[in-house]
Parts: sequence; structure tokens; C-alpha cells
Amino acid sequence: MGTLVAKLLLPTLSSLAFLPAASIAAKRRFHMEAMVFLFTTFFEALHHACHGPGLSVLCFLRLDLLEHFSAYGTALSMWVSLMALADFDEPKRSTLVMFGVLTIAVRIYQDRGGYGVYSGPIGTAVLIIAVKWLRQMKEKKGLYPDRSVYAQQVGPGLCFGALALMLRFFFEDWDYTYVHSFYHCALAMSFTLLLPKLNKKAGSPGPPAKLDCSTLCCACI
Repeated sequence: MGTLVAKLLLPTLSSLAFLPAASIAAKRRFHMEAMVFLFTTFFEALHHACHGPGLSVLCFLRLDLLEHFSAYGTALSMWVSLMALADFDEPKRSTLVMFGVLTIAVRIYQDRGGYGVYSGPIGTAVLIIAVKWLRQMKEKKGLYPDRSVYAQQVGPGLCFGALALMLRFFFEDWDYTYVHSFYHCALAMSFTLLLPKLNKKAGSPGPPAKLDCSTLCCACI
């Protein structure tokens, strides 16, 4: 019985994997991104808690509302993470972020369970980033950004993001509890890796937060 209860609670507990991502974002002075990650954590955890045993007392919001905003928070987290990676100057950055906020809201209202909820923001963001970086390469006549960005952020971040979406849409029928929990962990890891090590637009910060083994392990608890 205890094993069954633990299994049913696992999706709720794994939703807390977004907390380390929010903490690292705040330390790197990506405060808006940290707020979005916290928003996602709240609605994901509460949404799964409402399906768990003995946790119905926590459901002070309607289930359809929780489902709506958990999907919205996840899609918006993807968008702001990729926009942070793009490293736009103001006012272009805030304009693009708000574009995502508004268009994702419309898409979620239309259909919060389809592939387009996530593929739309990801595809649009990747296209915007590719155009910007290709223009920078043309001006610089060399690789942009540095090779380390592709090796340490873009490659691993996109790999974990692709893994998360594969788990979400293709493998949940195997065992929803475990697969969806791993989906939370992979997605949180993707957000963490995609964030630049420093928000250059936030003034003069302290030393950037580092990714050590303990932090990465916390993201998968």
C-alpha cells in the first residue's frame, strides 16, 4: 500500500524539480525567468496533487484551471528559456517575450493537449535565434556565439528538451507515473542548461551560480 501511495505521489513530488531551475535563474539574475519557473512549479504540483490520494484538500482551484495553467506555464517556461539564450537587447527582448506570452495564451485556450502547444513556441524561438546568430556570424565572419555555448548550453539543453517531449508524447502509455516524472526532471534540466551563466542586461551581478553535482541531482529528485 505504501509503495502504491508513493507511486501516485511521484508526479507531484517530481514537479518540484523546477525549483532548482528557478533558484539558479534567480542567482544568475534572470528574475523574470525564475518567476515563470515558480509559476510552473506551483500549477504543475497542485495539478498532480489533485489526482493524488488524500491530497484533494489542496485543490482550492478547479481541476480544469490547474490543467490549463500547468500547460501554459510549461510552454511559457520553454519560451523564456530560449529567449534568454538568444540574449536580445531591450526593447526587442521584452517585445519578443510578450509576443510569446500572448500567443501561447491563445494557443493554450484553443487546445492545451496538442503537440502544437510546445512545438509552436519552440519552433518559433529556434527560428528567431537562428536568424539572429546567422546575422552575427555574417558580421563577425566567424562562429557566434562561442563554441562553449554550443557544447555546454545549446547541445545539452536541446537534448534534454527533446527527451522531455519524447517522454511526454510518445512513452507515457508505458507507465504514466514514472515516465511523466522523468519528463518533469528532463524538462527542468533543459531549462537550467539553456540559461546563460550570467544575465548581462541585469546590471553588475555577483559571481554566477555554478552547476555542481548536488544541484543537478536535486533537479531529478
